[in-house]
Amino acid sequence: MKCSVIIPTRRRAGPLRETLDSLRLQTNRNFDVIVVVDGEDPETFSLAENCKTEFPLYWIFVPEHKGQASARNAGAEAAESEILAFLDDDTRPVRDWVYHHLKHHRANTRESLKGVLGKVADLYAGPPGSRTEQYLRESRNPTLAQFEGCLKNQSLDFAKVAAFGLNTSISRQLFFAAGGFDPKLSSLDEDTDFGARLYNCGTRFIFEPEALVHHHDTKNALAHHYAILRAAGKLDVYRRREKKQCNGRLQLLAQMHCGSPLRKMAHRAAWHVPWLFQLTASLARKTTDLTGSRSSFRLWYRSTAAEYWKGLRAAGETVDSLRDLYPARTPILMLHSVSAPAELRLKSLYISPRRFTRFMKWLKKVGYTSALPAGWEERAACRRRVILTFDDAYDDFISDAFPVLHRLGFTATVFVVVDRIGKTNDWDERRGYKSRRLLSLGEIRELHNHGVHFGSHTLTHAWLTSASDRDLEREVGDSKRKLEDLLGAEVSSFAYPWGIADMRVRSAVARAGYKTALTTQEGLNGSEDPLSLKRINLAEVDTFAEFAFKLATGRDLRQMTKAYMARKGLFRGPEPAPEDEGGSRRSGESKASRNSAGVVMPRVSGPGH
Repeated sequence: MKCSVIIPTRRRAGPLRETLDSLRLQTNRNFDVIVVVDGEDPETFSLAENCKTEFPLYWIFVPEHKGQASARNAGAEAAESEILAFLDDDTRPVRDWVYHHLKHHRANTRESLKGVLGKVADLYAGPPGSRTEQYLRESRNPTLAQFEGCLKNQSLDFAKVAAFGLNTSISRQLFFAAGGFDPKLSSLDEDTDFGARLYNCGTRFIFEPEALVHHHDTKNALAHHYAILRAAGKLDVYRRREKKQCNGRLQLLAQMHCGSPLRKMAHRAAWHVPWLFQLTASLARKTTDLTGSRSSFRLWYRSTAAEYWKGLRAAGETVDSLRDLYPARTPILMLHSVSAPAELRLKSLYISPRRFTRFMKWLKKVGYTSALPAGWEERAACRRRVILTFDDAYDDFISDAFPVLHRLGFTATVFVVVDRIGKTNDWDERRGYKSRRLLSLGEIRELHNHGVHFGSHTLTHAWLTSASDRDLEREVGDSKRKLEDLLGAEVSSFAYPWGIADMRVRSAVARAGYKTALTTQEGLNGSEDPLSLKRINLAEVDTFAEFAFKLATGRDLRQMTKAYMARKGLFRGPEPAPEDEGGSRRSGESKASRNSAGVVMPRVSGPGH
């Protein structure tokens, strides 16, 4: 197996020569190098004429400057190797860099949706020119640490930081199937855009820290920061409007309409009175340079957001046009059984028919309409929308929930454990909980004919993060196909059992073709990953005030109060449940669930999610 190392360059012959010299030291020689010269560059042309290497080296000269994305695509089109690897012209890979990338591609040749990401270490050409620049350089370290941590732990938070560009490798087939790099984007956004597209199609990302690349940064950090802010707004709007992307690089764009009230107020002020924020940034920068205050640096950093909005205004955007990019955040309610609690310890999973009816009538009275998970991000004439979901498909749905919903004109989505249709909740029975009957196939079809939608909750309510790859594909993919055969309709929604998922599980859900997948993590969804949507638990313990607070904020007021009191030492929470052999808390009394990678996903206590 060979790889083609693609290096785009523009008017940096000196650093490029050092990059090529570092590739001469590679211990694995199964590679060739393709240098794509982006635009007229006499010095690099001279280097190409005189450069001699021990490895195959090809040069592509593009007469017109089209950007790094186009240069990378041109290199990929010219490559003949089955694996593509990407470097920049100011990087130095370690001696075993090629080996560490190729070993993952050799490990499982049948797995086509796979990308390898190496570690990047920044080396600066000189000392910072000021305290502000020093702190700005240091602020990059937590970002890199978060990126690497998400990859190591296979955390769903990777959706916020997904990027695929420098020091990555991918099969040539997958590169072109995903569309390559977008030539409309700059050298920063092209990586996050391509990473988001690969992530959304279910690509499995592998982090290889031994594939280390040193990035020799010669840019002025302050000038680069301002340049990125001024250009990023227009590119973010393009990615959001044309591609419907919602990863972390677009969070600043979302803050004006989807942030907290305080953040929305601050960003709208930055839009309407940018001069005030520019003045604040100037004063904060001077204070930082004189005193070294990190508080003033943070004030400077936040105040520079005015440059972002200034760039958007120059591009012709308005507050109203940006509002159209982010619809009102639709709360997704999570329920299980509409019946009296069978056990006190399960009270958070039950809601009595009487209280359920009162809550639904109140929603109708104040003007709420219902929607489906697939429409979580659609704009609607009515801003008050709610998505109703029921996990596990207990039989009381048809007797106690559906009549109320049907009478009030609400629709709902029920998540079915497909191999347990018409049987009982054996996943709870094995742990000592009461046996409950589930909806039969006839009842499911009857409800489906009356407008109730159904989604998959796997075949057996399996613990997916500890399942083998084969079992994972079966639980996720086969459950979708079986349910579609039973209903004669598409199944587009999935709910993670126990609310637990990681990147491997999410990739399986994406490959199976689901459009939305729901966790049990609490919150509202503004610009989230559609395959890790948050929900709000609704239970018998909720009062009307708590219910209204949940709808408005996505948070549980009772739990927030307990957490605050615990931090102040005024309240001691329950003892944590003992962990099983795999280190995961599976007890019904646990307040959080931990996936196989150690990522905690908050969930409602009790069984049967």
